Amino acid sequence: MDEQPVTPDLVVTAGTDGDHTVLALRGELDAYTAPALDERVADLLARRRLDVVLDLSGTTFVDSSGLRTILTAQRQLCESGGSLGLRQPSEPVRRLLEITGLAGHFAAG
Repeated sequence: MDEQPVTPDLVVTAGTDGDHTVLALRGELDAYTAPALDERVADLLARRRLDVVLDLSGTTFVDSSGLRTILTAQRQLCESGGSLGLRQPSEPVRRLLEITGLAGHFAAG
C-alpha cells in the first residue's frame, strides 16, 4: 500500500484488489483537497489503470467540490473504457449521495 498524505486533512492510500486500483481516502474531500484526487486519477489514466475503486469508509466530509471530483473521475474512467466504484461510503458520504440522488449512480466497489 502506498500512503500519501495530501494535506493534514486528507490521506490517500493506494493499493490493488485484483484488477482494480483502490484509493482509500481518509479525511475530508473538499475544495482544498479535491485537486489531489484529480491528480491521482489523471496519473492512473496515464498508466492505463482504468478500473478504480474509491474506499470512502474513512472519509469524514465531502463538499460539492469533492463530489464534482468523484463524478469527473467516473466520467473520465468510463470514457476510457474503465469504471469507478465506491466502497463503504461513511455515513456523511452516504447521506450526501442520498440527498443528491446519486446513491444508486455508482457501482459498489
